[in-house]
Amino acid sequence: MKIREKIFLGVGTYIFLAAIIGFFAYRELLTITTRLNLVEIADDITYNISEIRRYEKNFLLYKQRVDVQEFKKNLGILKDRIDDIKAEIVKAMGLENYNFIKKEIVEYEELFDKVVKNLELQERNIRKLSSMGRKIEQRLIGNDLQTFFVLRKHEKNLMIYKDQASYETFVYTFSSLHINDDPEIKKYRAVTDKLHELYKEEKTSVEKVRSKAREIQLFSQNLSKKERAEITATMQRSMNLLLYAFLIIMILGAVVNTKLAMSIANPIRRLEGITKKIATGDFSETLEVKGKDEIASLEISFNQMEEKLKQALSSLENTIKQLREKQSQLVEAEKLASIGILASGIAHEISNPLTSVLTFSNLMLEQTPEDNPNYERLKMMVRETERARAVVRQLLGFGREIPINLVKTNINESVTEMLKSLEAQGIFEGIELSVSLSDNLPEIHVDPARIGQVVSNLVLNAVHAITLPGKIEVSTRLAGEFIEIIFSDTGYGIPEENIGRIFDPFFTTKDRTMGAGLGLAVSYGIIKKHGGDIKVKSKVGEGSIFIVRLPING
Repeated sequence: MKIREKIFLGVGTYIFLAAIIGFFAYRELLTITTRLNLVEIADDITYNISEIRRYEKNFLLYKQRVDVQEFKKNLGILKDRIDDIKAEIVKAMGLENYNFIKKEIVEYEELFDKVVKNLELQERNIRKLSSMGRKIEQRLIGNDLQTFFVLRKHEKNLMIYKDQASYETFVYTFSSLHINDDPEIKKYRAVTDKLHELYKEEKTSVEKVRSKAREIQLFSQNLSKKERAEITATMQRSMNLLLYAFLIIMILGAVVNTKLAMSIANPIRRLEGITKKIATGDFSETLEVKGKDEIASLEISFNQMEEKLKQALSSLENTIKQLREKQSQLVEAEKLASIGILASGIAHEISNPLTSVLTFSNLMLEQTPEDNPNYERLKMMVRETERARAVVRQLLGFGREIPINLVKTNINESVTEMLKSLEAQGIFEGIELSVSLSDNLPEIHVDPARIGQVVSNLVLNAVHAITLPGKIEVSTRLAGEFIEIIFSDTGYGIPEENIGRIFDPFFTTKDRTMGAGLGLAVSYGIIKKHGGDIKVKSKVGEGSIFIVRLPING
């Protein structure tokens, strides 16, 4: 076959294949228009649901009939739109899900009607209760009238707050009436009881209405999301088909050109490619020697040169690695030495005042009765002074092995004491602190002071990471053979590249005025001495979760 014929055959083949693939890609793109229409309808449904929820919330807040009418109007529109795209919903999410959403909408409307009816009954009972109360006031005298006035005040509180506490106060006051067996008084009490029951029913029904509304809203969001995902997938398939067409054209063209090139071109091209890899430090490939000509001799020499370069680079990398390790050790040793000098100065300046404060605090505590309001404050003063002295000793002992003092205790006690201490210092201003401690934790052998220090370090880190307002959650739980203390915050999070370094001594991303980067390192060392571990989960912009794991039989 002549070269010209080979060229025509090669070019014609890959153009034909490219045309076929292009046709399928074009057909895929045509389906996007149909799906875009469905996405628009799904978005309209989502907007319609938002309007329904707006009128639902307005009615629950202001109790206006116009909001009920608008709610019914928009709910009818929602039903019509869902019926209009029944086939698309069934195709996208199945008949079961379509029937489910229809059923949810009906239940949602019924629950809303129940709330409306409940509020109407409340209004009637309130009017009736007010009328009965005024009539009873007109015929009471003396202490009974005064008591009834108090009872009516609690009646108003019940109408305002609609809670169990107001109702119980009303019932208690009612029992103190000397004429509570009077028929009119009994009717008055029955209407009040009915009103209280309506309030409870309202609360339950409102919660169910909101739950149903969220389910319907989630369905519309999932429908829109699914259709958008299908559009994205269709576009991706089209792009892939076009890419495959382009690759086929390039491959066939390369094959044709390679067959027509000189026999020397391939070895030189391979040599060029491997040279570029070597320039980037990749020595994974060598030249395959073919023949016995000058090019083969060049390939042998090139492979020998590559092997020598590989050995030299490996030796250089090992040397650099050793130098960096030595440098890191020297820097760490210098830091530890500086800490030792600083700690000695701190101990010299602070030890005696701390001892004096602790001595006099203990004396005052011994002389103060336990029922004295200052007893707990003095007890906290002694405990915090002892903790401060322990921190100074820990700073002195950083970098050398210090034994821990194990005591069998419930871990919740250490967590609770430290959180109370931190709250007393006012560090949670502008931050919501949520504490959830499991009540089924077994007692384990730990050093309470050290565990308290870990809690303090992790909570303070969370406080420093939060831009006000924020939230910190502290909880404990039993997890197999371990007890876990979980610290969760809504701070700025830890970048992924820093996760592996946060427990290194002196590593910190905070302002140096807020710490020297020892808190997490010390905490990690304490937990390791207890046979436990600390795990970290974090996402930038959302917050971090630290999980402290302590073995039950450690």
